[in-house]
Amino acid sequence: MSKANFAKILILSFLTILLLCLSFPPADLGCLAWIALIPWFILIVTGEKYVYPNALFVGVIFFLIQLSWLRHVTIIAWVLLSLYCSAYFPAFAFCTRFIIFRLKWPLVVVAPCIWVALEFIRSFLLSGFPWFFMGHTQYQHLPVIQVADITGVYGISFIIIMINAAIADLIIRTFASRSKIISSLSLPLQEEVKNLPKKKAFAERYYNCLLPGKKFIFFGLACILPLVLLASILLHGLYWLNHYEPEEGPTVCLVQGNIPQDLKFESTEEDQIEILKKYAGLSMSTKGTPVDLLVWPETMAPGILNIDPELTGRKIDLLSQLTAIQLAQDLNTNLLLGGIALTLTGDEQIYFNSAYYYNRAGKLLDRYDKIHLVPFGEFTPLKKYFPFLAKLVPYEIGLTPGHRRTLFHLDTQQKGNFLFGSSICYEDTVPSLIRKFKKDGADFMLNITNDGWFRNSAELDQHLAIMVFRAIENRFCMARAANTGISSFVAPDGTIYDRLSDPAGKYREISGTLINHIKLVEKYNPFYTMFGDWFAIMCTAATGSMLFIAVFKSWLFTARVPKYNGN
Repeated sequence: MSKANFAKILILSFLTILLLCLSFPPADLGCLAWIALIPWFILIVTGEKYVYPNALFVGVIFFLIQLSWLRHVTIIAWVLLSLYCSAYFPAFAFCTRFIIFRLKWPLVVVAPCIWVALEFIRSFLLSGFPWFFMGHTQYQHLPVIQVADITGVYGISFIIIMINAAIADLIIRTFASRSKIISSLSLPLQEEVKNLPKKKAFAERYYNCLLPGKKFIFFGLACILPLVLLASILLHGLYWLNHYEPEEGPTVCLVQGNIPQDLKFESTEEDQIEILKKYAGLSMSTKGTPVDLLVWPETMAPGILNIDPELTGRKIDLLSQLTAIQLAQDLNTNLLLGGIALTLTGDEQIYFNSAYYYNRAGKLLDRYDKIHLVPFGEFTPLKKYFPFLAKLVPYEIGLTPGHRRTLFHLDTQQKGNFLFGSSICYEDTVPSLIRKFKKDGADFMLNITNDGWFRNSAELDQHLAIMVFRAIENRFCMARAANTGISSFVAPDGTIYDRLSDPAGKYREISGTLINHIKLVEKYNPFYTMFGDWFAIMCTAATGSMLFIAVFKSWLFTARVPKYNGN
């Protein structure tokens, strides 16, 4: 590789990595996402060698940086997850190049479908990792993201990739004239290119691959189609926001104790009692303020609440159960507490990550057991066959997934009765699960989480950004109680209208309570709630169809030409 070519690849690669990283939290410069992939797209289309190693390099560096918060839990998982996610970059490069040069279609048509298809596959494959979708970068740009109630977050990813591809197409077209390229080179390079007539210039190679006579159509697609789609998305968003008139619903208090994960993870009974006292004390500080529902984060009730303490013989179980009853009665409020549940089946002990629901009288009414567990975080895949994998799980015990989407009945003193569900930890990043709660009849959703594993990192901001899309997709309010932050309220239009912070503006690794009303809109099921990931499925089907046609192009088109029989 020549030094000039190496420098070009290096500069364009790092430019894309920089712009991509700045597009996501904590930098939160979402506007950069609209141009972040242009340098890399130019490399994909025009590169002669090292396209796929370069794609893997871009993916690895990006994910290692963005997933750096995972190192606080396990370095092995950080590296392995980064490598897995980065594999989608060369997969994208291969599919894109193969289709473009086999079918002679422009990047602006091909790239958006492939990108969304790969995001969709990553959302469920190997238990799924639906983070760092391009659409997530726009969570603060409300007019753009309202289309999520039709297409989900994938619709926003689609238009972002289309804009990037369109600009890349136009840049390549600008330099498609071989004479312009040669004249811009130094004299020795000009002579080298002239002496190699079979070696096409990088821009010319792509632009000339388009079907003869279709360059005008290509130019129209690159310029007009993205603008039309973006204008349609903005009109939909502005229309919805202009007609958005929320009402105040029940009053919810979110309690954030800021318990360090090191203390919680290796806690003695004395430590557990102190954790219980801290959360009880914060809860009691709200006495005198009318609250319909008080919420503790994931696993912040240190004792087991669903089993007779005499069976366990643990003091903390008895204290936790008495504390829950006393809080509900003293504060005259309903409680939702995160904790571990235990069921006994013969000699077998089965543990769940659960949300417990108490009424105002302090009676335990119901429980939700987390359905979507985190692999190598809450359970160990293939542990039966590979016992050594259990060492990668932070818990000493393996958790069991729940099987029931529980809806809790909330009675308020002034606003009437409501139904709500609770997701736990990363379940709010799973669109299909939250959508099913909405279809079941939930008026609003809560998320209880303990992101203390990741300390004062960007993970907390990234997690909140994803939750914004669950609120828009289903047009209901979502509230989050997080142990170390970010406890917050998200409206049905995606506005983060309240979050816990201290007087200095710090919102991570602080303690306190956050009280606000749930915002309600007229209850209905949006298009996305009814039909789910139809848009992503269509993009996946389109990608599969393009690959099929590209593979069998010769056979398909030859079969349609009648053979001359000599008559």
